[in-house]
Amino acid sequence: MTEHQRRIARARLLRRQGKTFAEIRAVVGDVSDDRLATWLAGIPRPPETLRGAARDALRRECRRLRAEGFTYDEIAAKTGASKGSISPWVRDIRMPSAVRTRHRQRLSRARGTAGGSHSRSAAARRDGYRRSAMSDIGDVTDRDLFIAGVALYWAEGSKDKPWRRSGRVVLINSDVGVLRLFLRWLDLVGVSEAGRTYRLAIHETADVKAQQSWWADQLQLPLASFSRATLKRHNPKTVRRNSGDDYHGCLVVSVARSGALYYAIEGWWARLSTPDYPQSSGYGA
Repeated sequence: MTEHQRRIARARLLRRQGKTFAEIRAVVGDVSDDRLATWLAGIPRPPETLRGAARDALRRECRRLRAEGFTYDEIAAKTGASKGSISPWVRDIRMPSAVRTRHRQRLSRARGTAGGSHSRSAAARRDGYRRSAMSDIGDVTDRDLFIAGVALYWAEGSKDKPWRRSGRVVLINSDVGVLRLFLRWLDLVGVSEAGRTYRLAIHETADVKAQQSWWADQLQLPLASFSRATLKRHNPKTVRRNSGDDYHGCLVVSVARSGALYYAIEGWWARLSTPDYPQSSGYGA
């Protein structure tokens, strides 16, 4: 008999003696539940490892309470079950949206009451840091904008891949400040408004026209330059956090016939990222 066969025989003997998986593993060594179940096929499970009717009833009650919008703490208080048991029992149940909203509002009020003064002082400190940093920058020159735009595009913009050489300048982002700087940079390198198109990428549940107008207003863009929006289909399994009044989708900025500009960006970035490369003069497209 091989060592493997001896382990199986030992595991089956222990199971007939009423041992649990954990107790068997303590003797025969580490083995997965699936493998152990295969080894023990045909041997009845010890009665004490079976879940009783009372446990089933407790589980059903916890699931019912969760479906009605109760929190783990509230379910534990009502049923006496531990939160460690409640979590795996109810984790697949989504609380009603209205209940989630109430919980968030209640938590926000509690935080505001407990730490209102602290929050205000923290916000004042953050604002002070921002203002000080803005004064450190001072006036932004064309060269500052040019370098910032090159670095921004190389970090956030669409780039060629070895298996796909498109040479197109396309940037997608949800941050208004990022896009505002990028549009100023396009002005600087000579890309006219006529050479640009805009496309909204957004979840299908959003009001597309309203969000196109929002972006046009924020960036002073002509609505006529917007092409048909790209809609992201809803996935019920996904818990979305990009929703509410602050959700405006992403704006895609594309530059027409932009091969020369794209490869110029490659060169500019190569120069910035290789400080010992020979100097050149001028910039533009």
